Amino acid sequence: MRWKFLSLVGLLLVYAFFKGWTFNFYANILFGFYALTKQIWISVVLLGVTQTILMIPFRAIRVIQSQNTRKFQDKVNEFGRDEQQIAKVKKTFRQGNSTFLFYIVDFMVQLTLFISIGRLFLTDFYTNNIDPSILLKFIPYPIYPLQGLWFKIPYPLVTKTNDLGWWAVLIAWALILITHVFIYMIKRMGRRFSVATEKKQSPSKSTQKTKQTFSFLGSSTLILFIIAYFLVRKFPLALEMRIFSGDVSVPNRTLNTVTAIATFTMIVWFGLQNILRQGKLAREKGISQKVIDLTQSEMFKNNLFNGILIGLGAFFITNLIPSAFELSIFTFELIAILSPFTLDKFVLKIGVVNKD
Repeated sequence: MRWKFLSLVGLLLVYAFFKGWTFNFYANILFGFYALTKQIWISVVLLGVTQTILMIPFRAIRVIQSQNTRKFQDKVNEFGRDEQQIAKVKKTFRQGNSTFLFYIVDFMVQLTLFISIGRLFLTDFYTNNIDPSILLKFIPYPIYPLQGLWFKIPYPLVTKTNDLGWWAVLIAWALILITHVFIYMIKRMGRRFSVATEKKQSPSKSTQKTKQTFSFLGSSTLILFIIAYFLVRKFPLALEMRIFSGDVSVPNRTLNTVTAIATFTMIVWFGLQNILRQGKLAREKGISQKVIDLTQSEMFKNNLFNGILIGLGAFFITNLIPSAFELSIFTFELIAILSPFTLDKFVLKIGVVNKD
């Protein structure tokens, strides 16, 4: 029944889009904020906040649906061999399950709403009077010329650095390496005392797991080494707040690039949270570590590919749209990135309480 309801919502939204209702909806929100702030760029930011609020129910459902390890746990248990388990789990991730329809509807909703916002900002209401019939009676008609077309975004800039030298780099690398080895030893000890099946594990599987662990340590250590090198060789000593500004009525290449990077970061960040969450559930359900490692590896590759693809798409598409659209999307993404620490935790906590 709920899937029929979601399908109906998606179809109604598409119908509203073609009728122009979603365009009118966002136009009324934008000029409603403008009536209060008298600044177009602030109204655009508040429109991004509104978009975030509208997407909260779908984000909450996505978080709940990410707790679906139990649904393919039974599939995994049908097989005795790890190779069969891996093939079945990979097939499940590719084909999806009962959540597939939700993700289709979710995609349709997001696509429809974001296209509506883009269509609004492509309309030249910045210099030409907007059609009065679009605005509701309680929304004051704006007085032209519109005020506050130039956005003002504060950002920190490092104005003074210090090179701490190679000795500091070597010390930082040594600390990173020692920390990784310590974490690895703690995990090995915890696994040895908490998982009884580890004692029965064959030498070949132990060797393979050790290789996987050292492979992970090697890749993560290399990334941290690179970060530590640049941080130590250019250690910040002074910061200064600067103002980044631009006209929301025309495209802005700098803001466009920042928005594309934020889009890539948001896609990868959300995907990583789901991967870690599902991996934790899989371990709790007793799925073999080999299945978890290979499946998570495939999920991460797909997530990285999606992030790059969508990020490039955001760069090339928004480059043709006035920067008001990018400012609104950037606001939405900044708030959304905090979701794993705020909304996601609340949803998961409520889910645990209801389960108990």
